[in-house]
Amino acid sequence: MSNEVSPFAKASSDSIKVELPVATESIQAGFPAPNGGYIDGKLDVNEFLISSPHSTYIYKVSGESMIDAGIMPGDYVLVDSSIEPSNGDVVVALVDGEYTIKELVLSNPPKLVPRNSEYAPVQITESSLVTIIGPVISVVRKYH
Repeated sequence: MSNEVSPFAKASSDSIKVELPVATESIQAGFPAPNGGYIDGKLDVNEFLISSPHSTYIYKVSGESMIDAGIMPGDYVLVDSSIEPSNGDVVVALVDGEYTIKELVLSNPPKLVPRNSEYAPVQITESSLVTIIGPVISVVRKYH
């Protein structure tokens, strides 16, 4: 299993408030529907992405095992370790000393499933050393 995510940083509760203008009208992904340039309020990016700064971590993704879930190499994922992972959650886990990002399937036995058919699931056995860090709460991708 190759390293899929690497620890990047822990969210800081000392962050500067960053408010950006936000239009509450949704953007059409099909034909254009301009909102006329109206700004309806502001959105604090930190508050939007991080609800628990003391338990939120940022990891940088490498590898392609989650591309069918829309998580690409170079993306950053935010993980909140205070949230109990559920069946079907995308999680960051430490498996036998290596970090990975996969979908948690709570079957018998449980497994970590990639979202790319070219990769095999990671079976969690009694001899596996597995720590679920937490569920992914957000994916951040920068284009420029």
